[in-house]
Amino acid sequence: MTTPARHPPFPVLFSADQIRRRTHELARAIRRDAGELPPCLVVVIEGARTFARQLQQLLPGQPPLHEVRASSYAGTTSTGRVQLLVGAEVPCRDRDVLLLEDIVDTGRTIAALREHFLAAGARSCRVATLLSKPSRRVVEVPLDYIGFEIPDEFVLGFGMDLDGRYRELPDVVVYHAEIERAFLQQQAAAG
Repeated sequence: MTTPARHPPFPVLFSADQIRRRTHELARAIRRDAGELPPCLVVVIEGARTFARQLQQLLPGQPPLHEVRASSYAGTTSTGRVQLLVGAEVPCRDRDVLLLEDIVDTGRTIAALREHFLAAGARSCRVATLLSKPSRRVVEVPLDYIGFEIPDEFVLGFGMDLDGRYRELPDVVVYHAEIERAFLQQQAAAG
């Protein structure tokens, strides 16, 4: 008897192993550039939390993660407006900030966050992103550490979601509505 699949069979873009290896490489580069004092790690939640935790474990002393919330999406489409919902005050004055993002596509969100932290007194503000989608860039923003460059596809998994779904997938997968629809129909028929 086969176990029923729990998720649609979306195409895998990057496996959990590929992500883990690349995160190790990024951590080495961050350690090399940071010097003695670890940067103030700021994770853009929800999507970047998984990437940030994996990276944090690879940095000396596992510096704390400070969470900020920013949004510019409705479903699979960018709204063009960035909503910054910054939580508790991040202790960034006179510190080097490292923004941890899941994906930079239009660049609006990360540019707004960089501007926010530099205005709040950060000495510098670098960006580490798991994924970069340059074909969608509207605002040019420096990305200091890039895990993978991707084509113009809507991706899920490894913390990234679609309206709360598929965040728990261990791999980064490409979302296809027709694959999801066929899977749900199959589940309903079997059900």
